[in-house]
Amino acid sequence: MAQQDEALAALEERLQTAVRRVEAFVLEYRAMRGRHQQLVAERAELMDKTNAARSRVETMIARLKNMEQP
Repeated sequence: MAQQDEALAALEERLQTAVRRVEAFVLEYRAMRGRHQQLVAERAELMDKTNAARSRVETMIARLKNMEQP
């Protein structure tokens, strides 16, 4: 009977360890999802800024070309 109790206690400890690891993974996953969402938003913002800068440069180039023409 003592052997069964020890085996049961060891199994319970292993289960508790597994539960703690799963909880840690869940927290890590949530943090990673949050960071991913931040990066996606940052990427979209940077793409908007890049497109705006490209548009301004193209406008400046067009103006310069117009200035060169007699």
